[in-house]
Order: sequence, then C-alpha cells, then structure tokens
Amino acid sequence: MPTFMRRLRQETPGWVRDGVVTAQQAEGILARYPESGRWFQRPIVIFSILGGALVVLAIALVIAHNWAEIPRWAKLAGVLTLLLGSYAGGLFLRARDRGLVGEGLFVLGGGLLLLGIALIGQLYNLAGRESDAVLLWWALLIPAAYALPSIALIVLGWCGASVWFCMFVLDRTTWLGRDVYANATLGAVAFGAVGVLVWALGSLHGDGEFHRARRVIEQLGLLTILIAMVPLGFLKQLGGWWIVGASTRLPAAVLVLLALAAVAVGAAWLRFPPDRPIIRAGLAASLLLVIVYLLVVTLKLVQQTPESVYHMLGWTNWAILLVVALALILCGARWDRSAWINWGVIWIGVDAVARYVELVGTMLQASALFAATGVFVLALGGALELLRRRVTAKVAVLRASA
Repeated sequence: MPTFMRRLRQETPGWVRDGVVTAQQAEGILARYPESGRWFQRPIVIFSILGGALVVLAIALVIAHNWAEIPRWAKLAGVLTLLLGSYAGGLFLRARDRGLVGEGLFVLGGGLLLLGIALIGQLYNLAGRESDAVLLWWALLIPAAYALPSIALIVLGWCGASVWFCMFVLDRTTWLGRDVYANATLGAVAFGAVGVLVWALGSLHGDGEFHRARRVIEQLGLLTILIAMVPLGFLKQLGGWWIVGASTRLPAAVLVLLALAAVAVGAAWLRFPPDRPIIRAGLAASLLLVIVYLLVVTLKLVQQTPESVYHMLGWTNWAILLVVALALILCGARWDRSAWINWGVIWIGVDAVARYVELVGTMLQASALFAATGVFVLALGGALELLRRRVTAKVAVLRASA
C-alpha cells in the first residue's frame, strides 16, 4: 500500500505538531507500517511480467502460424475457455481480497468477449457494420459488469459504448449518420445530447455501491458536453466549414437523442441528494438549458437562417456554459462531489479562453495572439486553481465538522 504509507509519512509531522500524538508514538506508528517499494520495482514482478509476456507471445506466434489448420471448434473452444477462465479467476481472487488483480482479469475477460465476437464473425462470414459488433459487445458487457459487480468492467463497457457511438455517427449508412452527413453541425449537436444523456445516466448511480462508476460516467458526460458545445460557440466564424447547407428535412435521429437526454435529466433529478428544492431544480434546469439550446440550433439549421442569428447563438452558447459551470460548482460543493467542482472550473476556463480568442483573434497577428493568449491562459489557470482549492477546502471542512 505505497499510497497509504506515503500519506501516513506526510501526516504524522502535523499530528506531532498539533499534539495529537507524541514524537515517540509517531515513530511507533511509522514502524508499524514499513515502507516498501512499488510493485513494479520488485524484481520478481518485473521478471514475471517479462517471462509471461514472452510465453504469451510464443503461443500467439504458434497459433498465428497454424491458424488456417486449426479446426473451427478448437478456435471457439479456446476463446471460450480463456473467457470463462478470466471471469472465474477474477471471482476467485476477489474472494481472497485480491480485488485489483481480480478486476484486471474481469477486464481481460471483457476484451476476450470482443475477440470472440470478431472471431465468430470471421469464421461464419457474417456481414454487417463494424459498429454492430461493438454494439453487441458493450450490450452484453454492461449487464454482466453490473451483475458481478465490477467497477473496472463497468468503465470498460461505457468506454465501449462511447466508441460505438462515434462509429455510429461517422457511418453515413446509419439513421444518425445520414443526418450528420447532411449537415456537419448536427454531429456536434448529437454529441452534446449524448453528453447530457451520459451525465444523467451516471447520476442515476447515486452514492451507493456504484458511486465510483458514477464519478467516471459523469465526467465522461461532462467532457463530451464541453467538446460539443465549444465548437458550436463559433458557428458564425466557422460557418463555412460547419454549416454544409440548409436542409428542409427535420433530423429525426437528432431530435430523438435530445428527447432521450431530457427524459434522463428528469430521472436524474429524482436521484439528486436531498437539498432545498430550488438547488436540485436549478442543476436540472441548467442541463435542460443545454438541451433547449441544442434543439434551437437544430431547428435553425434546417431553415434559411440569417448570419446574425448564428452570432446570437454563439453568445448564448458561452452564457449557457457559464451557467452550467456555476451550477456544477455550487452543487458539487453542497453535495461533496469534487469532480463537479473541478469540471465547473475547467468549463469556466475553457469558456474564458474561447471568448478571448474570439474577441482578440481578429485584432492581432498570429504570433502576438499566441503570446498574449499564453499569458492569459497561465494567469487564468492560476486564478482558477486557487478558486478550486478554496472551494475544495471548504467542502473538506464542512465534511469534517458534519
């Protein structure tokens, strides 16, 4: 437990200084937990990894060299045996307090599941989109992850779902890809809607058994929203690239995504921690503002909209980013969710930098713009870090006094 021991050595001088323990008692505590090297610094671990990797490589080369001669049933049986062995080994090790190694075997089993799906498709010459195989993978993986339960496998499943969605959007033969290829800006709208949906589904995990999965999924959603919203703030400046052309057909696929995101936000509101109704409703309303904005952008894209409207939508974009960021910081401080505080600060920083570039970018040469922007970003980063530390420290004090 190197992290625990390092933290212990950092804290004991403060305990002695504050009179919590004496110097002799502190030395006794440190002697009780002697510091050991990290796992990757132990020779047996290094040689075990190298030896195991060489053995696996040798087996892989033999199989690859004789792949055509191996019977079909043997290939499937081999993958199935490895798959079941990984999950059985993970359960066995977890029952014996080897949770990290067990989680690693669960993840290995998740990867073998994808390999098995690909192998079946190759052996039986199954036709279809590549995204369909990824869809089948995470659709089977996520229920198994929650049933075990395994946080690492849950994260792997959600990452697989993210990859599938990207493949789905970029494939013009899908119902969503057709809308996106008709107008490239709808791709950002779709990612923004999915970001809100993912964040809301993450919040539904609550503070119980799956709270660690909640943190990861929520942050994945917040990152996706930010990546989608920032380019939409430059609709006027990048109109020639983003707005491929007006369409007279409503993008039904994108509208369905927006509706699902709105329903998910409403469901997440029911799972928010107990607090004053206005606080709980304020966070949900700020996310609904994002959905409403994305809906307005979608409707304007199918109409012959004047350029001035896109300029107004750009300013609205930055205002919504700021509102959601402040809501995340406020609720994160009240509900002890430090990741929300961090992401709220990041959103404010990105919003400020984007506005700075938009306002100043046309008035300076490239070199001067980069230099001025660099100084601005450094100053802004320092100020936001001070803000983040103060808010986090207040949350820690409130948690300790509770």
